[in-house]
Amino acid sequence: MATATAADGGGGFDRNLNPNAAPSSRPAAGPALNAVAAASRPVSGKSPSAGPGTKDASGVWQITTPRAKLSNTVTNADGSTADLTFEVWTADSSGNAKTQVKISDAQYGVMVSGFVQSGSAASVTVGAGWLKPNVDYVFHTSAYAKSGLYETSWSPWARFRVTMPVDLTLPNPNASAPNPDQSAQAYTNTMAPSSPWTTTAAPSRERSIAPGTFKTHCTTSSDGVKVCGKAEPYDGRNFTLHRRVGVQPKAAAQSSLVSGCDPANPQKGLWTTRFEECSTFTMSWEASLNDVPVGTVKALVVNERQLDPKSGNITERINVTDVDVPTTIPAFTLDAPKIDCEPSGNCGVQNVSGWTGAAAWVPGDHHSVSADASYLWAPDMTGPGTTSPQVMKLGVAVALQGNPQIPGQTVQSSPAVFMDVAGGDLENGGAPDQIRCDNTKIINTVPTTGCVFHNYVSTYTFNAAKYPQASSHAWLIQHKLANHPGSKADSKPLYFLPDGDISGNRTVICPTGWAAANGDTSALNGTTDKALNCDEFAFNATYNSGGMPSLAGGLNPVSSGDACVQTLASKQGSTVHLFNIDGHTPVWKEVCGRSAISGNDNSGSMAGFGAFNANQRLLDRDPYWLNTNMNAACSADSTTVKCTMTAKNQ
Repeated sequence: MATATAADGGGGFDRNLNPNAAPSSRPAAGPALNAVAAASRPVSGKSPSAGPGTKDASGVWQITTPRAKLSNTVTNADGSTADLTFEVWTADSSGNAKTQVKISDAQYGVMVSGFVQSGSAASVTVGAGWLKPNVDYVFHTSAYAKSGLYETSWSPWARFRVTMPVDLTLPNPNASAPNPDQSAQAYTNTMAPSSPWTTTAAPSRERSIAPGTFKTHCTTSSDGVKVCGKAEPYDGRNFTLHRRVGVQPKAAAQSSLVSGCDPANPQKGLWTTRFEECSTFTMSWEASLNDVPVGTVKALVVNERQLDPKSGNITERINVTDVDVPTTIPAFTLDAPKIDCEPSGNCGVQNVSGWTGAAAWVPGDHHSVSADASYLWAPDMTGPGTTSPQVMKLGVAVALQGNPQIPGQTVQSSPAVFMDVAGGDLENGGAPDQIRCDNTKIINTVPTTGCVFHNYVSTYTFNAAKYPQASSHAWLIQHKLANHPGSKADSKPLYFLPDGDISGNRTVICPTGWAAANGDTSALNGTTDKALNCDEFAFNATYNSGGMPSLAGGLNPVSSGDACVQTLASKQGSTVHLFNIDGHTPVWKEVCGRSAISGNDNSGSMAGFGAFNANQRLLDRDPYWLNTNMNAACSADSTTVKCTMTAKNQ
């Protein structure tokens, strides 16, 4: 493997100015000696070739790797062994030699093959970094026999061009670029996609209804007044907001509990982070007398929840806003909310406050009220050092008792209930915003307790400006492969695998010494960057890893990293590129990637993952997204990928 820059000239390079100069005038292969009686001059073959690759219709060899193998045959009438000197020049548009380029650190910038038998092919491999992609070159050879005789002329020229199926031009690294704040996770209304693993159908339970719908609760008084309470998610169409155009909406009774929620301007549906939720429901209490409709009270309820990643404490705020009382119902009141937290042995309601403000309305009055609640999850075991940690899903139901006033009639309260467990089955019947609490070991040496909205998919973000090699490699695999590992846009998350190295994933994809054997040390960045690394993507600590066997839950198993898209980072002049490696042209049906890149890039890009894992409380098989933080301007995106990469955080 050659390690060099692509500079022409300098460093003692004695450039040839005459492509027709006699080979003996530049004796790179050895000293020219006087002819002996039985000796004859060796002769280069007439059909030199370049590879790996194929010759196109115009006769130009198209090389698909940054390492070019140049070959020609050599013969000698006396049967003695001979070698070949290979000299490379840039070519003009007609294929004529223009300027010699150095392909080694030798005085004349040439490469010399080993000695071969007469009639055999001699070859040299020009290492990555000496030749530039998308430049036309020509080369010729001259033979030298062990007898000391040179060929008197050069072979015919062979024209070639390094055309890489993968050629990503990387930005220069910015060592001072700050690391992304991995705890700054965006609110989203898109929850985790369906699990890729087959699950058993949930058993039928008492409250078995579809997620996103809730049972209607009805009560009937002794004199025939029936009240039915109903809750359903707000979809932007199933409730008419009572606000005039150009008028600021009335503020909620209390400020927001969570940062992404504004009860005075409710968003439709469910929005969460890993630890905060803002969800909006339409509530209705329909009254009838002896089966004759009297009227329906409607309201929006904006529900806020805040979880603690370091304890089992859960805080909730229920905002009742935009209440609409029809003229047929003189007044309407709400009882304090009732909260049920399941399983009852581990989840207990700690406190429910009264309403902030008067929980009574008359027609035309749309004021807002709120109430706070708190509850606690506690595992049923003792001590932080327990060897049997628990992971438990919680179901929380909030019931609002509606009391419409009907003159001269007795009315019984009827609740409208919304909950985050649709059926009675906490494991299989959960709504998207269901809470999961655990006291497992996450990074730390002892278990810790915390709760998350486990269907929220967190995002790990690369510092692309500081580590462009790792970021560009992940971008390539994520963008081009059909399984799009970690891509939020394609809804293809990575699935976290604790202690990923135990499975031997990395050994399958990145055997010891692979990067050193296949990489280019010109990609190393600075004196502290000591060695090339094999960068595996998808990561070995995921079920997406190509090294993860299917029997252990692996989603993309391969028997060897040879089945992956294979690339290397290589410096061309002052710019690092990511190229395909050793003639391995991707077919884009692969399911994994490996790349020989800077060791600092590989380790630095993942340096923040431990803190991200701990902060987001990732457990086995939890999904997460990878944001490569890269933009790409591509001139082709079919069988070839030629792009200029820029870091979004540059």
